[in-house]
Amino acid sequence: MYKVFVENRLVIFTQKSKNYPHSLIVEASHVQDINAFVRKNASMITHSLPLVIQCSHPELDFIRIFQPFEKVVAAGGIVHNGHEILMIRKNDFWDLPKGFVDQEESIEQCAYREISEECGISGHSINRKLMETMHTYEYEGRPVLKKSHWFLFQYSGSEKTSPQRDEGILEAKWIAEKDIDGLLEKCYSSIRDVLECYSSNVKN
Repeated sequence: MYKVFVENRLVIFTQKSKNYPHSLIVEASHVQDINAFVRKNASMITHSLPLVIQCSHPELDFIRIFQPFEKVVAAGGIVHNGHEILMIRKNDFWDLPKGFVDQEESIEQCAYREISEECGISGHSINRKLMETMHTYEYEGRPVLKKSHWFLFQYSGSEKTSPQRDEGILEAKWIAEKDIDGLLEKCYSSIRDVLECYSSNVKN
C-alpha cells in the first residue's frame, strides 16, 4: 500500500479497495495524469475519504503514475519538551520544521539541522523515527513528488525560539499537546497525518 497527498488530498494505492467502501475507487489503468484526475474529482476526495487506486501491483502502478515527477527527499521532526511540541507558521499554515537533505548528509542529520535553522534551538535529540509521508507540488511549472522522513525529538533546554524569517517562517512556537487537534484544519494534509500519528501513538 502506498499513500501520497496530491493537491493536498489523500490518494491510496492498494490491492484491497474493499477496506475503503465509502471512498472514490478507480482502477489504476484509468489514471494517467494523477494531478488532473484529482483536480477533476476534488469535491469527492478528503482526508478521511481518499481516492483509492485499485492495483494488482501497487508498487508498479505507483512508479508508472509518478514517473513524470521530479523526486526529492526531505527530513524533519516533531520536537517535544514534555507536554508541548514545536511548530512553525508559514503562509498562514501551521507546519513542522523540515527541509531538503543535503549531499553527504544523513536524513537524521538533516532533520536536526532543519529544526535548528527554522526554529533557532539546539541540543534536541532523536528519540525514534515516527513515519514517512509523500506529497506533491509544482515548482517552476514542474510536478514534484516529495518524500519526507519524520523523527521524534526530545528537548529539555530553555532557548527562546527564533523563526527563520528569510524562509518565510513567521513563528516558531511551542504548542500545548491539548491544542494540537484545534490546529489540524490549519495544516497541510501531510502534516496533519504526522500530527495525528503523534497524537495517537506518542503523546501522554
